[in-house]
Amino acid sequence: MKVQCSCGAKFEFHITQAMENCPVGFICPVCGLNSSEFVDHLIRQELGQTETPKGLPIPIVLSTPQAATPNSPAEQPPEANPAIVEVQAPPRCLKHPGQAAQEKCIVCSKPICPKCMELFGYVCSPLCKAKAEARRITIPVYTGQKSIVEARVWRRAVWIGSIGGILAAVLLGVWFWYAWFGSIPKPIFSVRFDEPAYAGQTIACGKNNDQLVCLHGDTLARYDLKTKKRYWSLHLLDANKLADQANAQLAQMQQNNARLRDNGDEDLPRLPSPDKLMQQMEQAAEEQMTLFVRGLNIWVASPEKVVRYDWETGKPLKELEVQAGRGVLISRGDELLVLNDGFGKPRVTHINLVSCDSKTEDLDAPQAGSLAEGDAVGAVEAGGSPTAGLPAGVPGSDLNRPMDPAKVAEQAQHLSLPARIALPATLANTMNQERTLAAMQDDQKRPQPAAQTSPQSTFSIIPTPVGFLEFSTKLLESHIVQESAMKPAPAKSVLSGNLTTGNTADAANEILNDMQRSRGGDVAQEDSSRYEVTLRNPGSDLAWTGDVIGPPKLFPLKTVNVLASDKKIMVFDKSNKKLWESSLAFSINGGLSSLEEGSSPLGQGPCVERQGSLYVFDEGVLTAFDLATGNVRWRLPSVGIAGLFFNDNGQMYVNTTTASPESLKYKRQIDISEKVGAVIIKIDCKTGKLLWTAQPGGLINYVSGKFVFAVQSYRPSEEEQNGPQTGFETPPYLRIRRINPKNGSEMWEYFQQRAPLDVAFDRNTFRLVFKNEVQVLKFLSF
Repeated sequence: MKVQCSCGAKFEFHITQAMENCPVGFICPVCGLNSSEFVDHLIRQELGQTETPKGLPIPIVLSTPQAATPNSPAEQPPEANPAIVEVQAPPRCLKHPGQAAQEKCIVCSKPICPKCMELFGYVCSPLCKAKAEARRITIPVYTGQKSIVEARVWRRAVWIGSIGGILAAVLLGVWFWYAWFGSIPKPIFSVRFDEPAYAGQTIACGKNNDQLVCLHGDTLARYDLKTKKRYWSLHLLDANKLADQANAQLAQMQQNNARLRDNGDEDLPRLPSPDKLMQQMEQAAEEQMTLFVRGLNIWVASPEKVVRYDWETGKPLKELEVQAGRGVLISRGDELLVLNDGFGKPRVTHINLVSCDSKTEDLDAPQAGSLAEGDAVGAVEAGGSPTAGLPAGVPGSDLNRPMDPAKVAEQAQHLSLPARIALPATLANTMNQERTLAAMQDDQKRPQPAAQTSPQSTFSIIPTPVGFLEFSTKLLESHIVQESAMKPAPAKSVLSGNLTTGNTADAANEILNDMQRSRGGDVAQEDSSRYEVTLRNPGSDLAWTGDVIGPPKLFPLKTVNVLASDKKIMVFDKSNKKLWESSLAFSINGGLSSLEEGSSPLGQGPCVERQGSLYVFDEGVLTAFDLATGNVRWRLPSVGIAGLFFNDNGQMYVNTTTASPESLKYKRQIDISEKVGAVIIKIDCKTGKLLWTAQPGGLINYVSGKFVFAVQSYRPSEEEQNGPQTGFETPPYLRIRRINPKNGSEMWEYFQQRAPLDVAFDRNTFRLVFKNEVQVLKFLSF
């Protein structure tokens, strides 16, 4: 009997006598399909039986017969059990010769191989597929079919693309929201005050910096930033006491005028009104108050006293009066030092702002003639002579005082357009009045400024990071050098031709420079006197005494002290042993107020010690010295450096200007059209390599990691604000820019049409104090 399996394999076997009495079992050796029931049914039909006999099934064992060889015995007849059948090879595909067929077409039953099935599935051709559709024959789905595989791939690609598109859209939306909304500072707290202030300060404190202690003018208050609740508020100044002081000062001024009138002097000083005088005294008192917060301790220091206020109620708990004499308040970490010369030996009071303990000690030093307080207030030249601004006030008030070119240019550039056009006429009138006043005073000769030298002998107590240092100077030989500080007058005057709107600035410059020369400002005096300097630690015999040329200045740093004079510096260790000295290109300006980190809004300087290097900037060059040897590592020429900021990656930010070296040669030359811009430079501290330069319009005020902020503001004087308004004046403004530390680009800008009294930054939060309002702003940062 011959049978064919569904896989296409054909078999042949003999029916034996045993198959009549027992069922037959058949399993295809090719595909493993069990076809016992089907084969047994065929055998029963062949034997003429209607029922399948009982008993154990007889398996049909299939084997391929082998051809007989000459040496082999004759082929034996097949045994009854098991049966021997011939296995035929599976059919071949008609379209792909050499490929074994795996299935049959469900329409025409032609054998099809896997390659055919990849194209058409369980049919052999599109024709059979069309026939199956016409006959409504269901074609099973073959998962390996090419169209099915491609559809599956495309579905996966579409799914992945859709997910990617959705994520990209979400990221783009988040970036857009962050760039235009989230990263822009928004007010999270604001409080207004009825009375305007002239100074102010805010400190964020509490466990999570959720508390705000505010000193607005003379108002001290504490607020909760989350609930915007005010816990308490109180006034620190006594209005009645200020009124009595103002009246007493006004009476004294009246007595002085009466005395001058009795002596025949008709040019008497103008007396201010009582309200104006009281306002000036209140403003001075507010500017002298400083706020400190340590933990739950609130302190307010003034030149007269230091007071601690209760955290919960705001009531004064402890008051320490500064003794008679001129005192100096020094903040050093969690300690506040009150240095006072009194009427005897210098005395220092230590106030611990955390524990609230205080102690007083006398310094083993002679009676101090002065106490170092940092920079003096007001515009003063390096030589010590005071300077004046734009001569737009009362004629003769600044007679014989040279003008500061930078101050004059800034004031002129902020004038209204009509005032700038009328400036030459105004200046010509002022100059004529000054000449008349000089003639009335029989001052026909050009005034010669007095030689400016340091006092014959001085003694100061200088605070250092590790204690105090006695600094005494003595004039040995006076030598004043006069140098030309202005360009020669132009051969042809602008005023001799037609004066138009286009040459208004040139005409104003010519008149201003003529007034500068008439005041003696064309000659600058340089003090090249010889001084004896002594450095000594109080209570110690270790001292250094030597001669220097030029007025000496002392800059105490962390591990060394720097003595600067003229164009030279000398470096000493803390035992006053001289380590090395070096020459500079220009003289050093500045005082002690910017030596420590965070002490100045524009950065440290002019001498900064950091990581084994000493950075010194004079009027035109920034120099990096090796702190141990004094060897120069690198130099950066730049005019007008204001301060240095450092990050944790060995890099520094330099606040400087676009001023040219010519401005150092002609220090008194006035040009109101020259706009000196602010420049920020980032440098590698080790090599001096210039990383980037930017001109954002303002100077850096804060550096902390990725947070770099530049601030630009303008606040007109009280006289300018209270004067007649034409609508063309430059209004006050505040502009804060966040700078990208990687390339110096501007990340965003925050602007307000008013100028603050104080700006304080804390990473992504900053606090603003205005005359009538205090604001806290915050932005998101990733």
